[in-house]
Amino acid sequence: MYGVMGILFPESGFNYKSSFRWGVNDYAIAAICILAVILSDIIYHSSFVTHYKNVINDSELRQHWSVKMKISLFIIIIFVFCIAAFSTIYFASQTEYMFGVYGIKVTKKIAQDILHLQVQFLAAMISLNFILIVIILMIYNYMKHREYMGEMDALTNVMGRRLFLNYCTKCQNDRDDIDNKSKRKGWFLFIDIDWFKQINDTLGHTVGDETLKQIAESLKNIFSSYGAVDRVGGDEFAVIINEKMTKEQLEEQLKKFLLDISTILPERTVSCSIGVYHFGFPKSQKELLTRTDDALYKAKEKGRACYVILDE
Repeated sequence: MYGVMGILFPESGFNYKSSFRWGVNDYAIAAICILAVILSDIIYHSSFVTHYKNVINDSELRQHWSVKMKISLFIIIIFVFCIAAFSTIYFASQTEYMFGVYGIKVTKKIAQDILHLQVQFLAAMISLNFILIVIILMIYNYMKHREYMGEMDALTNVMGRRLFLNYCTKCQNDRDDIDNKSKRKGWFLFIDIDWFKQINDTLGHTVGDETLKQIAESLKNIFSSYGAVDRVGGDEFAVIINEKMTKEQLEEQLKKFLLDISTILPERTVSCSIGVYHFGFPKSQKELLTRTDDALYKAKEKGRACYVILDE
């Protein structure tokens, strides 16, 4: 601050050496600030906050800033700083005017000090407002975190139905170019665990729950980088793939998934029936669900433990 004042107002006596004129109070404040920064860094990199950040990032569902939004934000920032500079000069001149009204002569030195104080006040207010905005954003994100976790399936830790359908809607609407969107293709999957009731009845619900967890984990490991995984309910899962994937790549991943889950239980082989619908963006949720359900029904008719792919 003193260095800037020395550059802008050298006649007022400020220079860079003023920055090194410290007293006991200055050292105490500096030590407190350093300790606060170290403590904040430790908290920021703690496991709890790291998990919190990851969940918040996931809950954003790949939202992005368009070019128009960035330009608008830049214009708003420039506007705010212009208003701040204008108000600083205005209130400094108004202070000089009020002194003149009451018969106090304002010299050039006093006018510079008034402007200096106004600049310091403005910097302090901007800092306090920034801290307030950060606190508000932290509270807002924490509430989003709580809401997001409430939409996750408690047993398998994949998306619940409402969150998943919301994600599907975003996949349909978040494309920048409508022409390109119409050329993009996606995959929608229904996965149904074969004879899951028998697993629960013969091996117990604890084993059944563990089976659900293992299958959900396998689906996340294979498909989460391409889209999202959902537990529809009971023994049924859904997957939407909105990233580029060829039919050959999908079939390879499906075979890997069926192989991985087959050895989950030592007592018996676990298998799934999978219905797949190849669709073009945009597509209504009703059509996605109906057509994929048709594919799942055909997979069960084929004898289960397989997948059936339907194209548009």
